[in-house]
Amino acid sequence: MGKHAIGVAVSDAIRERDFAALVRQFDADPYRTRRVLKQLACAPDDPDHGYVVAAFRVLSSERSAKMPEFFLETMRRSLWEMNEEGGNVAWSAPEIVAAVVAGAPDRFGSFASYLVMAALGEPTFRPSLRAAVRLLDEVDSSLLREHREDLENAGVLLPSEDSRKAALPFGAAR
Repeated sequence: MGKHAIGVAVSDAIRERDFAALVRQFDADPYRTRRVLKQLACAPDDPDHGYVVAAFRVLSSERSAKMPEFFLETMRRSLWEMNEEGGNVAWSAPEIVAAVVAGAPDRFGSFASYLVMAALGEPTFRPSLRAAVRLLDEVDSSLLREHREDLENAGVLLPSEDSRKAALPFGAAR
């Protein structure tokens, strides 16, 4: 399948909320699937953005046991993109890392701390960090335990906020 066909297949799977088709596409070509998903994630105001982020969670949940290095690379690249100074801002990188962690928290939970440390001091990432924190808090509030006070002080997580009510259900749109 060519690059364009893969892009269409991934985009269609997101638009149709067909995560089973997305997993099949991933199985056929994980690297191109990730590339397309990351491109789609660059539009945080797109109505499908929540589903794009949820796709990373689904893929991590479904395939990280067989391909842990692939998902480690996905998180490492996202963290690197958050620190890149060339002007290319990966607005949704915090959500992508959080989604991979949320898909396999026992395997990738330690990356939650890296995510918070990379994004907390950058106002550019606040909307994505807020969504990432809500997702992680929903999955396992202990993932954020050491950073909870800093997140509250920065206004990313409100002290009285019940993130389990505020977070999106698995795979839901914003």
